[in-house]
Amino acid sequence: LALLCALSVGRAPGPFLEKIRELDRTDSKVMKPLDELVNGIGPRLTSSERLDQACDWAVKKFESFGLKNVRKVQWGTFPVGFDRGVRRGRVTAPVAMDLVFTTPSWTPGTQGTVKASIKQAPENLADLDKNPGEWKGAFLLGVARARGGEERVAREAQFQKLGISGVITKAQSELVLTGGSHQISATALPKIVSISLQGTQYAELERFLADGQSIEAEFEIDNRFRPGPIPLYNVIAEITGTEKPDELVIVGGHIDSWDGATGTTDNGTGTATTIEAARLLALAGAKPRRTIRFMLWSGEEQGLLGSRAYIEQHAAENEKISAVLVHDGGTNYVSGIAATAAMVPDFESVLAPLLTWNKNLPFKIRAVKSLPQGIGSDHDSYLAAGVPGFFWDQGGKANYTRTHHTQYDTYDAAIEEYQRHTSQIVAVGALAIANLPHLLNREGMRSLSDTGARLGRGSRRRLGINPNPDDLSVLEVTPDSAAAKAGMKVGDRILKIDGKAITDAFEMSDSLRAGAPKKVITVLRDGKNLDLTVTWDETPRTPPPSEEKKK
Repeated sequence: LALLCALSVGRAPGPFLEKIRELDRTDSKVMKPLDELVNGIGPRLTSSERLDQACDWAVKKFESFGLKNVRKVQWGTFPVGFDRGVRRGRVTAPVAMDLVFTTPSWTPGTQGTVKASIKQAPENLADLDKNPGEWKGAFLLGVARARGGEERVAREAQFQKLGISGVITKAQSELVLTGGSHQISATALPKIVSISLQGTQYAELERFLADGQSIEAEFEIDNRFRPGPIPLYNVIAEITGTEKPDELVIVGGHIDSWDGATGTTDNGTGTATTIEAARLLALAGAKPRRTIRFMLWSGEEQGLLGSRAYIEQHAAENEKISAVLVHDGGTNYVSGIAATAAMVPDFESVLAPLLTWNKNLPFKIRAVKSLPQGIGSDHDSYLAAGVPGFFWDQGGKANYTRTHHTQYDTYDAAIEEYQRHTSQIVAVGALAIANLPHLLNREGMRSLSDTGARLGRGSRRRLGINPNPDDLSVLEVTPDSAAAKAGMKVGDRILKIDGKAITDAFEMSDSLRAGAPKKVITVLRDGKNLDLTVTWDETPRTPPPSEEKKK
């Protein structure tokens, strides 16, 4: 009776909820689409053939559930496509050592296996021209980042003239992050291989060279450009509303990924829970008052491009969207949702069943002054357009920093218990909000003084720790992370940030995003308070030549 009454305001009937529970108990499928996506298709870089395959696969998934208006919607194009194949590298002398590395997306490969020496680059690259024959075919270690587009172009011309095979730069300790710029021209493709090598291995190569030892290596890097324009799509499917079909609750995540691994926790997990939530609602026979739209955006990793473009192209929809619910925080379970004062009464009314859905994986409605912005996922696009966008709160034992854009973002990182739970919460939450008697109240949704809103894409300011949600004690510190560089240790308990007491992970996240990229974090260590200074490098990236020309 309590379950039935809890959603009576929104007409979300209890039998649907019990059916969702039963389907999860007897017929959970959330790991199947995740496996098909990340192991079967693989990484899904925007503009890659695998992303095309993934979008077509998602359409078929939604169609198999009997959803309506299933389609791909083109939002734009990229000038050049990029596909990645084999990536191997090893040192053959003075010792045998397999190398852990990546290359930026939209950069060239080796076109077969290349055997070459690795040599220390001179501090002044102009000195390379003094002995041009010495560098032919070599990979250069220790080349500083170019300061601008003109320097990059000149450097590439110099390296080509000398016959240099490529450059090797240092990645974050054990974590090798993949990124890259898609804004290149088909008539001026980059020519020099750029390798980002695991930090500990990079340091070992430096030691070899410092000791006067010669290094021989071989690389096989299959990077391929595809001439554009490359059409790019979002995937959409719907359960049509019975009373207000033109009003929407949107449930989604992004289907694209970086391609250094298989894109599991960013964001195969969110794609899979979106698909499973759609399946659960369809099989439960849900009849929402408003249309529930499932959306899988692409171009998220390049700056929320797919969601931003869709919003601009369909601006008339914005006034009729009640909520956008985005799962893009990895495999940890959905543990709550933020709500402004104007939203709290509705959420407390219709989301009440979620508060007791699973006592071991608790859910909380978190009161906030304004909806969190600047996190860097597709809900931000909607918030910028004045639409209530929600980035689900998440909790659990997974360390997202370890997998986010790194070589460890593979299927084994996903936690089935969390994925199953999240799928249910997303399904029930979407149904409940869709059945409210009115659209969500937008009063106080955005705050012009919210510094986090101005941080923009890519400024999540991760500490690089796995905190205990009960007392904010540090369970794990990611090597070479912001926290590690500041001296944070396992066992430290976070008490304050810039003098403000911190009581939970969400306060910690909000405090990290606000203000300048330098924070004093007070921790309790061995019975004493200790202040640690944490900084993030938020220097704007230097645009590639194609961007500079546009300016």
